[in-house]
Amino acid sequence: MARPTEFDRQKALLAAMHLFWRQGYTATSMQQLLSSMEISRSSLYAAFGDKRQLFIEALHLFADRTYGILARVKEENNPAVAIRLFFAATLFEVPTRRMHRGCMMINSVLELADVDRGLSQLASQRLTEIEDAFSQCFEQAIHNNLIKTDKTPQQLAQFIMTINQGVRVAARKEVEPSELENIIETTLSLLGI
Repeated sequence: MARPTEFDRQKALLAAMHLFWRQGYTATSMQQLLSSMEISRSSLYAAFGDKRQLFIEALHLFADRTYGILARVKEENNPAVAIRLFFAATLFEVPTRRMHRGCMMINSVLELADVDRGLSQLASQRLTEIEDAFSQCFEQAIHNNLIKTDKTPQQLAQFIMTINQGVRVAARKEVEPSELENIIETTLSLLGI
């Protein structure tokens, strides 16, 4: 009979997510994971499989949280405003140390493109879900005449995602928050938001 789990799985997964987010997949050692998660090696293997499977779960947790933020702000009366609120909630209303971590999904695409194509593609797939949510925001905003444009919702979403990726990389470079705010304000102004 298997031994019962003697730790809080969700708390351990959250600790792993923060460690992977801070250090990346390849730079994170098994010993660092065990220490951060406060579990034994056998517990990690029993609960999560291996480091790669743990990373996949951590990446999904990060992506689900990010998508959840976007889903909440999409409920605003003006869908275009949701984009402004998304950047506020994920970039400017978090502790500076988190802002300087960038985005775990974007970091993973960059880090793992030539290391583990499967993990890089998974991160890309989750980013596409965020882009699709942006596209829905733009579609609703255009339909409700809240913004005027000759671009499709998908083109606008691709543009916002490119800006999003750029500001997350800039955040990793520890660019001042005021500079990032200026980039977002300029972008939204260009879009008429």
